[in-house]
Amino acid sequence: MAFKKWVLSDYDKQLAKELIDSHGVDALTAVLLTSRGITADEEIERFLSRDTELIDPFTLPDMDLAVERIGAAIDNGERIGIFGDFDADGVTSTAMLYLYLQSVGADVSYDIPDRIHDGYGLSKKAVDAFKQKGVSLIITVDNGISAIEEVEYAKTLGIDVVVTDHHIQGTGLPDAVAVVNPHRNDSTCEYEDWAGVGVAFKLISALDGSEDEVLAQYADLITIGTVADIVPVLGENRTILKQGVAMLTESRRLGIVALKGVAGITDKQLTSTDVAFALAPRINAAGRIGSAMQAVKLLITDDADEAIALAEEINSYNSERVRIENDMLEIAIAEIETENYRFDRVLVLESPGFNSGVAGIVASRLCERYGKPAIIIADNGGDVLKGSCRSINGFNIFEALSACCDSLVQFGGHTLAAGLSVKKDKVEQFRQLINEYAARMFRYMPAPETRVDFKINPASISLDTLESIENFQPFGMGNPKPVFGIFKARILNISPVSGNKHVKLTLSKNGASFTAMFFGHSTQSIPFDRNDLVDIILTIEKNEYYGKKMVSLFIKDMKFSGFRDDTIIGGKGVFENFMRKESNEKEIRYLSTDREKIAVIYRFIRDNNGWAHTSEELFMALKPGAMNYSQMLLSLEIMLELGVLIKDTDRGRIDLPMEPMKVNIPDSGLYQRLLQAQPVTEQKEGD
Repeated sequence: MAFKKWVLSDYDKQLAKELIDSHGVDALTAVLLTSRGITADEEIERFLSRDTELIDPFTLPDMDLAVERIGAAIDNGERIGIFGDFDADGVTSTAMLYLYLQSVGADVSYDIPDRIHDGYGLSKKAVDAFKQKGVSLIITVDNGISAIEEVEYAKTLGIDVVVTDHHIQGTGLPDAVAVVNPHRNDSTCEYEDWAGVGVAFKLISALDGSEDEVLAQYADLITIGTVADIVPVLGENRTILKQGVAMLTESRRLGIVALKGVAGITDKQLTSTDVAFALAPRINAAGRIGSAMQAVKLLITDDADEAIALAEEINSYNSERVRIENDMLEIAIAEIETENYRFDRVLVLESPGFNSGVAGIVASRLCERYGKPAIIIADNGGDVLKGSCRSINGFNIFEALSACCDSLVQFGGHTLAAGLSVKKDKVEQFRQLINEYAARMFRYMPAPETRVDFKINPASISLDTLESIENFQPFGMGNPKPVFGIFKARILNISPVSGNKHVKLTLSKNGASFTAMFFGHSTQSIPFDRNDLVDIILTIEKNEYYGKKMVSLFIKDMKFSGFRDDTIIGGKGVFENFMRKESNEKEIRYLSTDREKIAVIYRFIRDNNGWAHTSEELFMALKPGAMNYSQMLLSLEIMLELGVLIKDTDRGRIDLPMEPMKVNIPDSGLYQRLLQAQPVTEQKEGD
């Protein structure tokens, strides 16, 4: 995984003390509130309350027009067509609106496009299909804001369109009967963070006249779509999820019961994490691998046998999705490494081997691995290719695509995630343009960050700590699970767990010993030993064993104590600028390596029988002051170029070749380029 900068939140200790008295909260809750900027009295009450007033749906633009037209269609017996999207947000939006309209006697049907053959959004093909069914009103959910031509086409066929969407508005609005979207440029709505299913919920609430009753009926579906679309779990979304997660635990909706069964979470109190990692991916898998229409059927069925059959089918899609995802990731990593795209500011990968259904997931994993925005473009035949984009905090991918719009056929999305279509012969131009845009915005790309709420004394962690953390449920974007820091802890013991798939560490701090799990790491894959002084960040979780509650600590990241993140971030930027031939004179001086530095690294790797950890951990393990991080990276690259070291990307190792070899450093093209870039008085010779 990419190196992440730890950002320790600031908080006002005095204010935290005042909150204990003024709001009757415990100390940990008070500190968490202040560290997250939740300090105003009304804001605190709303955040901690279980009963928060919902926003008037008629404050959304065009809601009155939408209600008037849909109400007329219901009263007149017109045939209504719902047009959704193939992800979990679109599926839950479609299912919920269909169930509601059916319950009030509407003549309603639905359609969701095929991800590969139809692509995203309303199309003329879909409009024609609705026309053949006798539909006179189309309602879009989780799409439609960019369907300007398609809405105009529908009008020529005598079909009205009501758009409900939550994506960012482009240059104009479709000429629909109503465009209900909190992200409209002219919107004055006080809240705008709903997912598509949240906007559909507001529409149903406006039609029904009772938001509380609508929420009581559909909170489970709204929660799945909201969690899946990774929108902020704050404000009204937080209110919805509080009710929805509880409803999912006790759900009697046959499709949800069956889905929980195949996911193995039937007999547990659910959390938003269970929704994010067990339920939402399976619904998404239907649209990625099979048909999203099957997922809608699952959520609306009133037949138990059909629910079980559909859930099992969708679960098989999810298993296939995992296999395809892993295969695609291998292809993508190989392309990045062999083409040296790893030095690009934005990773843009295109291959006939990519499946557009899982492109977004693979882009997310590349983003996590390399710490950079990643775009996966799938070539499934044809002149126009489809891509999925994922980004890091600090780099707005939607704005980046907007700057490159001349090379694209279409695009849309949000700050951290987007989709695009591009002509096959324009892919290379697009890669160049988006990297040029990134270079104009940043000399060094922003580093991925891990937010740390505050430092905690391990001796103070107890069951009461868990109760305080529970006050902040449900977790999600904008309201993440609390992360705590323990600094200058001494490692007492390192033990393998589950066949060395995981590691249990015993540590001590201020005389108090504690244990913590480090999942996904083996004793060989971490560079730490007994007696090392380390800084760790972790989450505190509840663990139940034979009915007994216990506290468990799970490490998210750990570093040698006292290590400065900025030395890594700046050094990486300097090194990558050199590899892209973009270095200035100051960077060349900072980067300048020599034979002695190269030898230090070589001997260290040789003496350790290779290196199975990250380059950041290698830098931490080297003698302090031996070199800066950019010098180490360039030295490694020179040795890899000369064949003195061998990199195994799949295994994540750097090793020496089987047969030792003697080389001359000046034979390296990179070393020669470094020498030529230096002022004459600073040039050094190698041998």
